[in-house]
Amino acid sequence: EKEVILARVQDLPAWVFFPDFERVEWLNRVVDQLWPSIGYFITHLLTIQVEPLIKKSLDGLTLKDFKFKRVLLGNIPPRIGGIKCYDKNTSTAKNEIIMDLELTWAGDCDIQVSIKGVKASILDLYIYGQLRVVLKPLIHNLPLVGGIQVYFLNNPNVDFEVGGLANVTDI
Repeated sequence: EKEVILARVQDLPAWVFFPDFERVEWLNRVVDQLWPSIGYFITHLLTIQVEPLIKKSLDGLTLKDFKFKRVLLGNIPPRIGGIKCYDKNTSTAKNEIIMDLELTWAGDCDIQVSIKGVKASILDLYIYGQLRVVLKPLIHNLPLVGGIQVYFLNNPNVDFEVGGLANVTDI
């Protein structure tokens, strides 16, 4: 019984263990409502900006004709288990806001790519990690921040299913 309880303790959000992390259920509700728009934005970003960069990097190789065939992030948005906002007087410069988020996404996505007509898919993506969001510089006009940096503090835990030619390893 003790092992079962200890195994479940790992699944608890950061705000349970660290008093400087706060619950943000309200933010999870906002992300849930914005998820269709976020999905559209990421699809546009991948197909318009990232795809040409990948094509250019594969230009000298025999792996040409890279294309995102489908980018569906699914219906399950990421969840934020807790958030820590650093105090401007102790940890950050006066012209920035730093936040650490405990991010979990067990999504039902379907991302299909094609290289030389051969299709591969990433399905059911899982990501867990500590995400840092830095808003800087703070400015006096809307949108009140000059830029945003988003990155993982450490390598996130990532798991996914594959389909198409990538699924050949399951044979």
